[in-house]
Amino acid sequence: MSITKRSSVALGIAGLLAAAALIAVPAGAQAGSLSSRLSHVRHHLQTDRSRQAALAATIERDSRRIDNISGEVARLQDQQVQVQAQLDRKQAQLDRAKAKLARVKVHLHDAMTDLKERLVASYEVDRPSTLTVILNSHGFDQLASRYAYIQALEHQDAAVVSRVRRLQNEVRATVDRIDAARERLATKRDELIQTQNRLKVQQRALAAAHDRKQRLFARVKANGERLQREISDIQSKIAAARAAAQAATSSGAVQAGPAFSAELGPIPPGQAISPFPASVPLSWGRTDQGVDGTTAPGSPLLAMGTGTVSIGHDPAGFGDSYPILHTSFGDFYYGHSVPIVGDGASVHIGEPIATAHFGTWGNSTTPGGFEIGQYPPGGMTAGGAIRTWLIGLPRR
Repeated sequence: MSITKRSSVALGIAGLLAAAALIAVPAGAQAGSLSSRLSHVRHHLQTDRSRQAALAATIERDSRRIDNISGEVARLQDQQVQVQAQLDRKQAQLDRAKAKLARVKVHLHDAMTDLKERLVASYEVDRPSTLTVILNSHGFDQLASRYAYIQALEHQDAAVVSRVRRLQNEVRATVDRIDAARERLATKRDELIQTQNRLKVQQRALAAAHDRKQRLFARVKANGERLQREISDIQSKIAAARAAAQAATSSGAVQAGPAFSAELGPIPPGQAISPFPASVPLSWGRTDQGVDGTTAPGSPLLAMGTGTVSIGHDPAGFGDSYPILHTSFGDFYYGHSVPIVGDGASVHIGEPIATAHFGTWGNSTTPGGFEIGQYPPGGMTAGGAIRTWLIGLPRR
């Protein structure tokens, strides 16, 4: 081959490489931008889920409070019925006391009339004294009969006086009872008014709490649905960018840098560590969707970076539940491990988020077996792209 031909071939290869680079770099940059945006939106979604969890707890407390208020309302209504019944009884007692007072007044008037008539009669007949009766008597029989008559008159007068006094005392007692009944009646009325006011306040508070709960539920639900739609849209765009990159690769283009770096984003220096503590044994295995290996069963698995945790469920694959860590530099799943933090938890770098299982957990039967990879999982060769990076993370 001549020099001219070799130069032409070299220039052609260089042009092809340059074109491939122009194709690959925008696709990678686009995927990296979308991944950063996806991580940002997921962070907001996790924050929203945390708010939903807090809201759920608040709503549960409010529901208990509403139930308590409903019970109190029912008790107040029962009390209102009881007070009304007491008021009715007191009114009946008051009516009876008034009627009795009217009768006593009539008896008192009659007694006073009898006493007045008796005194007038005694004055008009000029009743003689006991000594006069004795001196003017003719014989013992006349003396005895006159003395008995005088004693009868005196006893009658004493009876009238005693009756008047008794009726006066009865009138006073009746008046006292009526006054006491009226006071109790007024007290019961005040209690009824206060009970009714408390009932109205409780009902207003119950209605306001119910309205606030409904409005807050609607806002949280709408926000969560919006974030979920945004995540689905970003994931679709990322999938399209990956497909474009793979198409460029299959056509002979050359990608610059590790395949995972554009998708996971740059790793801030010193802000990523190995999920395996330095104190536990660690063996790396094969790669498929992620990187397999084994560690000590029951040992903690650490957060590789600061972020939030969501809980995945894949009984036939990674396990009934497994943690997914969302960081500023990427999202990672910890397959075949048992989460020890809740969905939506915020974690710091190095904080335990799971433990290695002791037996079967998903599609794994090796005690202490794990699989760590990028989330969402890619194809069966995705693990090879991050193996070197994952093994090279410092262990604490």
